[in-house]
Amino acid sequence: MEILGVAKKVFRRYAASLLLFWFFGFSLALPASDVKMDYASTQRDILRFEAAVDVAINSTFSASPFAVVQKTKGAYLQGYGISFGFVVNIHRAVIRTPFGNVRSGPDMSPDLKKQRIEGLKDNLIQALLDNGEIFRQLRKDDYVTIIAFIEDRNFPGEPNANKTIILSALKKDLDELGHKNDRLKEFKQRMKIVEY
Repeated sequence: MEILGVAKKVFRRYAASLLLFWFFGFSLALPASDVKMDYASTQRDILRFEAAVDVAINSTFSASPFAVVQKTKGAYLQGYGISFGFVVNIHRAVIRTPFGNVRSGPDMSPDLKKQRIEGLKDNLIQALLDNGEIFRQLRKDDYVTIIAFIEDRNFPGEPNANKTIILSALKKDLDELGHKNDRLKEFKQRMKIVEY
């Protein structure tokens, strides 16, 4: 039994040493640009771009009383880049009140919903292209990603039509195409656009 106890102690020390070696070895292997990241400056850049994305969202849904928007939030992810996310409820057909469920207005047609989503996507791509130079500290191979969660809450008993749109671009593409004329088409071809 004593041998088993000694073996456990040796294993724990070995595992702890291995974990410390992995952690410090990983931190030594980080590129110099990540080690010197000024997080306060990056946070200011993130806040500026959050405001630009919120303007793009509001310009898409300003005439619609049915769009309920969660403000954009961004975060720096070491080794990846910066990611932004937000939620839009494109059609809030029922509002719960203390007096029961109330219908908030006329139905929005599926074509109008699709048109609004495409307009939002185009506005977000333009905001990304116009404001890509904000991120001064990112490396050329880092990504700037926008994740839009589109919720379509209909009446009870009806199916929901939720959608996620991911727009991702390399920092080098933002730098290269950010100040060129007629750059939108080429920028769309270079970036990753995923919808599901």
